[in-house]
Amino acid sequence: MGEVKPAPTLKPEQAALNALGQHLDVNYNVLSNLDDTFCKTFILKGDCFSSRIQLLAKEQSIAATTSLYFSHIAPIRGFSSESNIAITHLNGDLHRLTFNEAVPANTPVSIDIAAPFWHASRSDAMANYYLTLGELSPVVVASTTRVKELGSGLLVNRHTGDWLKEDQYKRANIDNVPLMDSEYMYEKLEREEPSATLPLERLNRSYRVIPKVLVQENTGNTIRATGVTFSEKDAELLAPARAQMSFFGLEEQPDGLMVSVVISDESTQRAALKQSVRLDAASKPSTNSAAKPSLAEQAKHNDSSYELVVSETGIEINAVNHVAANYALLTLMQLYNQRDKEFTATSIKDSPRYDFRGMHMDVARHFPGKQAIKSVITQMFTYKLNTLHLHLSDDEGWRIEIESLPELTNTGAYRCHDLSETQCLLPQLGSGPHRNAIGNGYLSKEDYIELVRYAHQRGIEIIPSLDMPGHARAAIVSMNARYERFMKEGNKEAAMQYLLVDKGDTTRYESVQFYNDNTVNPCLDSTYAFIDTVMQEIKALHAAANVPLTRFHIGADETAGAWTESPVCHAKGVNIDSILPEFVTRVQQLATKAGLAIGGWSDGMEKAASTLDNKQAYTNVWHLLAAGGNDTVAHFANENIPVVLSFPDVLYFDFPYASHPHEPGYYWGSKATSSEKIFSFMPENLPRHSNIWQNRMGNDFEGSKTNNTATVIGIQGQLWSEVTVNQAAVEYMVFPRMLALAERAWHKNEWQPSGLVQSASSNSNNATAKYTQRQQAWHYFRDALYTQHLPALVKQGINVRVPTPAAAIKDSQLVMKQLPGLINEYSLDGQTWREFTQPFSINSKGNSNVHVRTRVAGTQAFSRALVLQG
Repeated sequence: MGEVKPAPTLKPEQAALNALGQHLDVNYNVLSNLDDTFCKTFILKGDCFSSRIQLLAKEQSIAATTSLYFSHIAPIRGFSSESNIAITHLNGDLHRLTFNEAVPANTPVSIDIAAPFWHASRSDAMANYYLTLGELSPVVVASTTRVKELGSGLLVNRHTGDWLKEDQYKRANIDNVPLMDSEYMYEKLEREEPSATLPLERLNRSYRVIPKVLVQENTGNTIRATGVTFSEKDAELLAPARAQMSFFGLEEQPDGLMVSVVISDESTQRAALKQSVRLDAASKPSTNSAAKPSLAEQAKHNDSSYELVVSETGIEINAVNHVAANYALLTLMQLYNQRDKEFTATSIKDSPRYDFRGMHMDVARHFPGKQAIKSVITQMFTYKLNTLHLHLSDDEGWRIEIESLPELTNTGAYRCHDLSETQCLLPQLGSGPHRNAIGNGYLSKEDYIELVRYAHQRGIEIIPSLDMPGHARAAIVSMNARYERFMKEGNKEAAMQYLLVDKGDTTRYESVQFYNDNTVNPCLDSTYAFIDTVMQEIKALHAAANVPLTRFHIGADETAGAWTESPVCHAKGVNIDSILPEFVTRVQQLATKAGLAIGGWSDGMEKAASTLDNKQAYTNVWHLLAAGGNDTVAHFANENIPVVLSFPDVLYFDFPYASHPHEPGYYWGSKATSSEKIFSFMPENLPRHSNIWQNRMGNDFEGSKTNNTATVIGIQGQLWSEVTVNQAAVEYMVFPRMLALAERAWHKNEWQPSGLVQSASSNSNNATAKYTQRQQAWHYFRDALYTQHLPALVKQGINVRVPTPAAAIKDSQLVMKQLPGLINEYSLDGQTWREFTQPFSINSKGNSNVHVRTRVAGTQAFSRALVLQG
């Protein structure tokens, strides 16, 4: 056994800084979003808010010139403090607080700060403040690290206040979105569904399929079955769906009901299946684009139709391809009554509403790991979504290995304390100073190939997204590091080969995320050399997976007034206003040469609409529906460009489920995006939403009556990852909302009104009937979601967001509303929990406060706990 070496002795200065990191108390509290008296001293235009940072170094002095680095999403424009400090906004959300004088131990430091917009949620405050002093190693402040919250399973801040005052959780005086606490949920259910009117059949377990099938005819008979069995060939064909059956209680049994599958053009489909699971890269897809069909033509061949018959003689599946056959089995498993060991005898004909049924996943802001992506892919397949828009790069990170450009991952995939940014990017989003921090990392080539294969076997196309020309800081910094490396070697030609910025550009700008250097220069030929190289290497990864790359998303959004002082642009005589459309067009030319269609966000694609090849392009419309997003959809329809609806009002899953400061998420477009709201979306009748929704501030809006959706090819849910720091957070924000997205993408809602905006002269009886029909449809969907699908997700280890309880104290009694599939629980001390069975007097229990939560029946998955005050 080798000699154990003692730990190295720290220098006294480093030991002191380490001790300061352990003993420094940091508290961050919003003072007011509504009273702008203080913040208007520094911010003359627009909304602003004030916050207070309080510091106390217990038994430890703070040396002069010590710096405290921290993330603050809104840039600090001014501050006030009696202590001798300075605060500097560095870039993005990174700030530095410098102590100009030493601070004695146990001496409080208080700083009032002013920033634009609002901080109305606990998740707005960032974690992992850290200390530096001279050349010493940086030290994370322990009091600002995250802790795991019971119930939600999320990592949450502990250095922030409760955020429960109106001045804190309201954004502005026009913000009329209510606080959606347990009392709000109780009153909502009381209004919508008094318990006395619940139909008896609603109290039983629901077997309503999600997403709903097109046509289903039940015979009224039931068929006893211990499970199902397959032939060898069908077992292979249905392997992806078979892997999901047990989570819904359906097992393979030798004496089970036989499942038989018929595929249209059987030999072709069998060969396609074999090809999809091959692990070698012997064959490569053709790059000949001359005969390539348009995206609209491709969609016609993307059929997923199937027929499913369950009878005494067995289960018959007729499907157009192997993916549709798997969809049939995914439907079947939801029809099985595990308790009674039986199927309902039924005949189903099913096909999707849209060919593009998408989910967007941002892994750039925080990298959650390969397994998190695979988890989302698995459930996309389970609920018949077929397109994963994988956002692989942004300002805060580059997340895919490009072998010929190693700096992209060596530098661009990590954030750490390196102000030169030669080793890593600046810390952002509370990532802290260390390279091994949560949210750092990337997909290796092998990881990406594995994901492409895994998705393809489940009928899911991965569309890689590398955002440009804006949102490109990770790529820019990485290529700057490459430039410096080759310049030191004296190889200027190589240094300039992939440079993304004009070194002589003196343009001053600030992006939406407050960066001053995040936009590539479209006037540089090296920019297009970079894009072409990356595009070709990713295409090669798809070829290695034997899954041809067909579409590539270029972003093209949120450029921030860059390039106006670029010597290269001036030398070429470029019209600044035409740079972005010319960039999009030139990138499309590169894509066409590679045999690829392109996608882009609507703000950039809209400017280039007149020059795009609309047969090989599509756009995600992300303008707020409440602010005229339907006009944007109509604009693209007029240009005959395919549209994927991506409205933030309803399809951004990084927004909170409910308006409560402890629900995580950004909220600039919606402060409450519940599964019910997503379920109520009407993709073919966009103006009608002004009758059922409110705008982002909770006020009625009068939307445009334009409704040209002729080129809409689908809808897509978006998960941006500024506040989703790990896999648990990804799953919390996506599930169960993704199931409502799948419902709307697959099934056309029967309750959608045919007319546009309801007028005063509209038939009120018809409007009332449609509302009642929608509410009934939602209740049946919700009951199936809670009784069957949440338990299935929990069984798979997914960190679902469990709905918070509908509870209130009425006449000193605790009352709670019961929903199918959920168990209400209460605690008088926050530790010992009991099932709620009937109202009781709070005061009689000797405590005026009570904690409440919900639990998914049959599991140990809980909601976030709430406190009621008697």
